[in-house]
Amino acid sequence: MASNNGKRLFLDTNIIIDVIAKRKGYADSLQIMRYCETNHADGFISAISVTDVMYILRKYITPNAVRGAVQTLLAIVHLTDVRKGDILTAFSGNMKDFEDAVQASCARRIQADYIVTHNIRDFTESAIPAILPSDVVKLLRG
Repeated sequence: MASNNGKRLFLDTNIIIDVIAKRKGYADSLQIMRYCETNHADGFISAISVTDVMYILRKYITPNAVRGAVQTLLAIVHLTDVRKGDILTAFSGNMKDFEDAVQASCARRIQADYIVTHNIRDFTESAIPAILPSDVVKLLRG
């Protein structure tokens, strides 16, 4: 699944929730998924995101619908595991939110160009720059 422009995008959990739950303003997140699906970018999510999405959305969407959406997502993006080193790196960093620190550690390990998120402030200490979905869409449009 090589992309045309080589952008490696690590998608934060909130981007996945945008698309599956069709949250207000989800169009840019959906467009990023389309870019990944058509190989204009390489999308990555962590295993943590899958479990978080399943847990968070179970209250709003039927479990079968969430499961189906996540399975479709996994056909479009790469899934990265969470390793012991990612956890240890998260412990040793300066990020306030541990889950975000683990995500940033995974993004660094897979050599992502950007972490796509709505919470850029949460990733100011990340080695990988955080970027808003709307800015990714502009970047990929060229």
